[in-house]
Amino acid sequence: MVKNILVLTSGSKKKLRPFEFAAKSLDLAVITASFEDLEYFSDKNNLYINGKDIADFDLIYFRLVGKSLERASLIANYALERRVKLVDRIYEKSHLLPVSLSKAIEIKKLAGANVSIPKTIFGKIAYIKKSGKNLLGFPFVIKSTSGKKGREVWSPRTKKELMDLIKTLKEEEKNGKGFLAQEFINCTKRVRVLIVGGKIIGSISQLTKWRKRVSGYKPQEDEKKINKFNGGKNIDDMALRAIDAVGLDIAGVDILVDEVSKKPFVIEVNAAPSWKLLSKYCQINVEKEILKYLSQL
Repeated sequence: MVKNILVLTSGSKKKLRPFEFAAKSLDLAVITASFEDLEYFSDKNNLYINGKDIADFDLIYFRLVGKSLERASLIANYALERRVKLVDRIYEKSHLLPVSLSKAIEIKKLAGANVSIPKTIFGKIAYIKKSGKNLLGFPFVIKSTSGKKGREVWSPRTKKELMDLIKTLKEEEKNGKGFLAQEFINCTKRVRVLIVGGKIIGSISQLTKWRKRVSGYKPQEDEKKINKFNGGKNIDDMALRAIDAVGLDIAGVDILVDEVSKKPFVIEVNAAPSWKLLSKYCQINVEKEILKYLSQL
């Protein structure tokens, strides 16, 4: 059982205050900090967070890496040298880029584990332009491989819209951005399943961005955009298989269920999901559930 836990995030540590409250109620020794608080002095060759040697912690939880990849990599390597547990476990393995930060790697791992995903192609924008319609149908969806929280996702409805988007994305591609494309799933609702340590702690459904394209859409559905969701065995099993395939311990799995075929598809496994809405609609203190799990490792 771990005794001292460090929870880290990219940017301000203020967003970690709920963990501080949860730790107090559980009587756990938890320190929260930002990756930006990392300090290093070569003469001692140790890494410090707010004056405390990282090697003195039993476990470190990376809540959100974001733009702090360099600092997260330093901490991960140091923790492995000093045998400090890391969560998620993907940070204990050697990658040039963690799967949690690349949608292309994530999709490849899901496909390799035979988890149902939308048909997907990855390559240059020129390849997506040339092959998208034939391989995926039209309209299809284009995503940045580093997009976060639904941003940088497009689905042009006409040839002109597609050509205008392709022109814009080609410029972004020159600056190092990557893109993938997926078939459009006819679905009005997206399911988010939150998993902590192999246990589903809650699920919600939300109306999708392009729901008005899908036959059967009813305007009155907008009156209640979010609902607690009881997924059933098929959805739950798929979410658990997805998180295992990607190699995460704590994640939100997004699933679409086709309106006609009723077939579910995993569209994302998010290592740093937002759980504010899930906490509200499922009436769960997510921070407490996470700390309970971490404390038992």
